[in-house]
Amino acid sequence: MNLNIDLSFRLQRKELPSVEEQYGWLWKFACSLQKAGLPLDNWYPSASTPAASLLNKAFDASGPTTAAIAMAKADTETYPGIRGLGVWNGIEGAGGIVLTDLVSVAGLSTCELESDGIAGLSDPKILTDIIADATRIWPASSIQAGPYKYFAKQQIFEKRPGAGWMLYLPKPLTVKQVPDARELIPVMGDRQQTGTIIVSVIDEPFSADNPEHVKVANAIEVRLVDQDLLPLFTEL
Repeated sequence: MNLNIDLSFRLQRKELPSVEEQYGWLWKFACSLQKAGLPLDNWYPSASTPAASLLNKAFDASGPTTAAIAMAKADTETYPGIRGLGVWNGIEGAGGIVLTDLVSVAGLSTCELESDGIAGLSDPKILTDIIADATRIWPASSIQAGPYKYFAKQQIFEKRPGAGWMLYLPKPLTVKQVPDARELIPVMGDRQQTGTIIVSVIDEPFSADNPEHVKVANAIEVRLVDQDLLPLFTEL
């Protein structure tokens, strides 16, 4: 299965983080992705060609590598107040995974994971753990996880986050508020609940080709919007 994780957040400052700090966020996320069977030393920095990328490792046990930081700093495609960084596992097509982090001083920032056939990400327990970890790296205002097809063609509200397989919102939610969800997983931080992961399918991986899966995710979205609990992307 293909699986995307799309995280939205806003920088809590008026300037971009350093390259070292931003790359450190990706390193922390890559550390979490080891739970899905993705080795930390199998990530490569973005470069002008795949061959050039594979010449250097992006991470080691202590953080981003010196080579990856140097390559990012040498990138001439920069715009004021915006910076994008990316890594991949060196595989194109099945078994491949790409991780990108785009930060913006003025607008919405994002971290996106695109994967194809990563078995560990089809385990709901592993996926919820990874989503929870991501909320401790970035100040997430939403995280949606599921197949690209669902978010591109099947979610109800294109200007709002989609429920997909899982949706994180930074607020406590109850079964009464989201009765269509198969599970609500509280995300804790600093001894209190900071958010909730809404799970639409619990006994198998979510499939955009399964009408029942799509029906449940759509119902969750409608229920949330009816209660003013699913913000527009412009409101995140």
